[in-house]
Amino acid sequence: MSDERKLYWLWLYTIKGIGPKKFRQIKQEFGSLEDAYLNRREFNLDGFSQTITQLIRNSDLNEAEKVLEFCIKNSINIILEDDEFYPTEFRNFDHSPVILFAKGNVNVLKAQYKISMVGTREPTYYGKRVAKDLAGLVAQQNIVVVSGMARGIDTFCHMGALENGTTIAVLGCGVDIVYPKENYKLYNQIVEKGCVISEFLPKTLPDRMNFPQRNRIVAMLSPCLVVIEAAEKSGTFSTVDFALEMGKEVFAVPGNILSQKSSGTNRLIKEGARIVCSYQDFLEDLKQIYNLYPRQLSIFDTEEELSEEENTILKLLDAIGEAHIENLISLTNWSAGKVASVITSLEIKGKVIRERGNVIIKM
Repeated sequence: MSDERKLYWLWLYTIKGIGPKKFRQIKQEFGSLEDAYLNRREFNLDGFSQTITQLIRNSDLNEAEKVLEFCIKNSINIILEDDEFYPTEFRNFDHSPVILFAKGNVNVLKAQYKISMVGTREPTYYGKRVAKDLAGLVAQQNIVVVSGMARGIDTFCHMGALENGTTIAVLGCGVDIVYPKENYKLYNQIVEKGCVISEFLPKTLPDRMNFPQRNRIVAMLSPCLVVIEAAEKSGTFSTVDFALEMGKEVFAVPGNILSQKSSGTNRLIKEGARIVCSYQDFLEDLKQIYNLYPRQLSIFDTEEELSEEENTILKLLDAIGEAHIENLISLTNWSAGKVASVITSLEIKGKVIRERGNVIIKM
């Protein structure tokens, strides 16, 4: 697609106050954005305020030229809505973005199967592990994981996907900006193996008003949304609302009823979301949604042998529920070092998790 054609799209896109609906109205009225630009001095369409009308009449190509030059210099792809790499999922929605900016492998945007996964920015160990495991499992089935690259659950979803396949990160800022900054390494890994996208112009800084817009794209890109861990008032629920409005399937991972971090996901299940009972059940559900044939994964096929000490700890946890490590030292009459070593081994094997304050919970 020619840079000149992109220039005229960017001309209109950089004028404030023109969203997807008004953008498409102008394009339809004039036939092309080049014709709209050439006739901008006489612009006068119904539904446009006097302020926007004047902005269009007084506009030029200067800002669009700067954006185009910046994108070329920084390897940022400009994907117009009639571009071959424009996601097919967007074509069903009037409020889908008319332009996407992307860094990385844009072929990923055309993947047949995608799944959106989100959750809290402050997850528990349980949430982190489930996020990474679920994302890794679906990535092994050649399903592209879509998330928002926020700290917390999003980060672990991307990490799990990259270990087994690929992922798309949807940003609430320009694609040239890493947010949060601690995800700099992750950002570069996604650009290398997947794709980072945004509807916001390059150089756009992260702003709380941007994230609901970002969330609608996350929901839009997949036939279903998986909520892994979220409190009652989590920002995650704006993504859920978008998904439900679009008729998407919503999955929720159940959590500890005493944990505030799982109160939102548990409520979703109560209100009718599909429950993620186990990894294998989840894969079976996806098999129906995507018409896939997920292969049995080796992690379900074999059980690692446990030592006598490990079995002792697990039996204690079965009897008393979660326990502080000091309680386990007292009950076993072992040294603190021995108990710590056995707990670490059980953590590695996925049999227990260690919560804050050295509280041990059996998985």
